[in-house]
Amino acid sequence: MKAAFDTGGGVKALLGLTALLLAWRFWLVQHLGITLYVDEAQYWTWAQHLDWGYFSKPPGVAALIWLSTALFGDGLLGVKALAMLCYPLAAGACWAIARRLYDERTAFWSAVAVLSLPMFSWLGLFVSTDALLTLFWTLALWAYLRALASDTWADWLLLGLICGLGLLSKYTMAACLGAAFLHLLAFHRARLASPKPWLAASLALLILAPNIYWNFTHDFPTLKHTADITVNKKANGGFGPLVEFWAAQWISLGPVLGSVFFILLAQVRQSWRDDRSRLLLWFALPLWLVVSAQAIKSGANANWAAPAFAPAAIAAVAWLLQREKKRLLIIGLAINVAIVGLVYHWPQVIAAFQADNPAKKSPYTRARGWDQLGRELKPLLQAHPQAILVANNRTLLAHMLYELRDLKPIAASWNPSGQASDHYKLTTDLRPHLGKDAILITQDAPGEDFASRFAGIERLAGLKVPLDAQTTRDMDVYLLREFKGY
Repeated sequence: MKAAFDTGGGVKALLGLTALLLAWRFWLVQHLGITLYVDEAQYWTWAQHLDWGYFSKPPGVAALIWLSTALFGDGLLGVKALAMLCYPLAAGACWAIARRLYDERTAFWSAVAVLSLPMFSWLGLFVSTDALLTLFWTLALWAYLRALASDTWADWLLLGLICGLGLLSKYTMAACLGAAFLHLLAFHRARLASPKPWLAASLALLILAPNIYWNFTHDFPTLKHTADITVNKKANGGFGPLVEFWAAQWISLGPVLGSVFFILLAQVRQSWRDDRSRLLLWFALPLWLVVSAQAIKSGANANWAAPAFAPAAIAAVAWLLQREKKRLLIIGLAINVAIVGLVYHWPQVIAAFQADNPAKKSPYTRARGWDQLGRELKPLLQAHPQAILVANNRTLLAHMLYELRDLKPIAASWNPSGQASDHYKLTTDLRPHLGKDAILITQDAPGEDFASRFAGIERLAGLKVPLDAQTTRDMDVYLLREFKGY
């Protein structure tokens, strides 16, 4: 087996596994009966108007979708394609990291582990900021190892470039920059006397600068939103959410790799003596600790620490191989693939058991029914081509703008208060459309705040799309005549 790895057999096998995995995911996306999730639909609308920033995120995800749809079209796979490729590319970066730190065998199994992680396998079906963040995080660790080894300008500036692009993807990338700085301070302090790491950091900030300027000119909406969901959020915290978060981390790594990672933490003094495992933990633990603190304070989602899974997986694989526990590693990877298969084909599983109300039991339900609602709304918009499409919630507006993309309707968020609490309230305004009619899509009957601001209100339709025998996707449509202003 070692000879096969040395002659490139491992790389060929890895490429073959990657191709099979991508084929599985591409096929699955087209056969799940889903359209885009609300965040994906919103990111698609961002991509129609490229800018240096958006209400809740930096511009990376919008640029990724813009490129993906330019290459593959605006269909479901076209929107998702490049984001879905990010995780296999991150596995490739992990191969390069493990090869530099250990050997070809560890590199191969580390890449296979990252490819099959339940967390990345789930995220790999969708477009999210975690896709680019995970890719740039792993590439940054690889570039950091190169810079430490070579100390050339090219490698340090490559690190700065990658970190800058990571920051444009998600501000969480700042934790990677911080980890690199603290690692230099603790173990390579002499390097900080050189201008190279400082210029690398300066390059990263220079790349981020247009986004900071955009925030400045828009009253810092992204920074405020980030603070609201982290620093300012106060509900749902405590010891219980912390346990839930760490349990989610364990299952997201898989039972075997997750258990090994907790062993590495329990034996942290021993782990710290090995330069390689210490470095990997250095680029995983700070982010996990920050998100764990967030879980205690106000709760945290499992994916908030997603990039840390990559170095953690390499460390766990190396620990197993160093102790000649390859069989346990293979069992762990097989369990992970089984978990992924169960989640991927969950609709078929619950159908086989004839579960009542299956829509309530499926993680894909939130992405179902919107395409049919769009088809039913389309003739109503075509009957009133001059009307402005108006919604009083972000979810409806994002989904319908995507589903009605061929019509390219003029749209606005209902916002009489003028407060920018989401992207559409920040970037759209009904005020310039005085005297015009509007098509309101809503899940609530329009109240006095609508009646007093239009000459008349007419209910056009109540749209219902069945998701199962008990569950429907509903949306009411109203014609609002002659907008009087807020």
